[in-house]
Amino acid sequence: MGLLDGLVKGLADIIPDQGNPELKAYKAQNELKDLSEKENLIFAKLGRQLYADGGADRYPEIRTELDALANARRAVEERIKAASDEVEAKKKAAQEEEARRCPGCGATNHEGAGFCSECGTKLSAPKRFCTNCGAEVPAGSRFCNECGQKMEE
Repeated sequence: MGLLDGLVKGLADIIPDQGNPELKAYKAQNELKDLSEKENLIFAKLGRQLYADGGADRYPEIRTELDALANARRAVEERIKAASDEVEAKKKAAQEEEARRCPGCGATNHEGAGFCSECGTKLSAPKRFCTNCGAEVPAGSRFCNECGQKMEE
């Protein structure tokens, strides 16, 4: 049920019907829908119990369908993980590039440079970022202040 449906249903429940047949029908339809949803939940619970009690062997076609769904679910979870990893990698690359940027002229310098290759401005120590959560880690810290991850030397 969507948010709007829930609001309309909530309003219909508090409005006295005063003999309005349309409102009576709407309330009865909502009650029937609620009962149907409860029935479906019970059948789902019964199906899970039946499956757990050996139904997988008695109903191989259902097992095949559930196995296919499990495989599809794993594939989607892997795509989510890959996309999340890609986002983190892009975030880390942007942070690393920003850490190499000269505060004077904005030029990007090679990692570990002490002075800007474009304008000669002294560069501060390169910023370090946690490989686990991406938070900036102060120089000399052995652990991330945000998540506790041990920092590489």
